[in-house]
Amino acid sequence: MDKSKQIWYLWKTDVKSLTTECYKILQELYIQLGQKPESEMVVLQTNTLVEDLATKYSRMELDEVKFALNKGLRDNDPPIFINVPTWNKFLRDYKKSEQYRRQCNAIEEYTIYKKRMESFGKILKAREIKKIKNG
Repeated sequence: MDKSKQIWYLWKTDVKSLTTECYKILQELYIQLGQKPESEMVVLQTNTLVEDLATKYSRMELDEVKFALNKGLRDNDPPIFINVPTWNKFLRDYKKSEQYRRQCNAIEEYTIYKKRMESFGKILKAREIKKIKNG
């Protein structure tokens, strides 16, 4: 795991960038729920999310956090709200499931997702190169 992508490293080196990324993540979650909160509320939640990530989930990567929150959002049946207990539940559930899988030497769900995204990026890059050569 690349430590430069972990929350603790981002917190230590560039808190402003981490805060901006967390704001974007929260905005995306609200859009997925079809909600439009006031920007002041999202800013306050962002500060709390950054603090929670730095204190409780500092070893996770930011992409992993985004994946866990999106997964939690989709896996819940009743309509939910984005708030401190909700994102902590999503992150805690994901973290527990990954720890169990690591103990059982199973392939991590996030690793599979990451590999798919990398291969998709390679396909797109190959298509762009082909387009440039032909066009």
